[in-house]
Amino acid sequence: MDTERSSIQKAQSAPLRRVSGKAWKEPKKATRRSMLTKSLKRTYEQRMREVQDQKAAKQLEKELKDEKQAQRQERIAKIVERRKRREEAEQLATQQEKMSQRKRMRVKRKELKARAHAKH
Repeated sequence: MDTERSSIQKAQSAPLRRVSGKAWKEPKKATRRSMLTKSLKRTYEQRMREVQDQKAAKQLEKELKDEKQAQRQERIAKIVERRKRREEAEQLATQQEKMSQRKRMRVKRKELKARAHAKH
């Protein structure tokens, strides 16, 4: 009698359909909300609250990412500006050097002309 009861209980507790022997395969769940188990059912408000939390987290993440990107762009802009100023200063220095060379050449020519006129 005990063996009959235990076999009946085992039969009742056994799943109704064939179960795959694969360890990685999870049992299927109901696709319709009305068929879900109580533990999986959540109210609409709970689901919406979770969605809002996820949206808030994404928004915060986006803001942090944008802020970081803005700081990076600012740093890059400063570097570019510094290089530009340095280049301009170098160009100005070379230009002034050329101008002073030209001026020296002009003065030299004038002196040579003056000497030539003085000899005659």
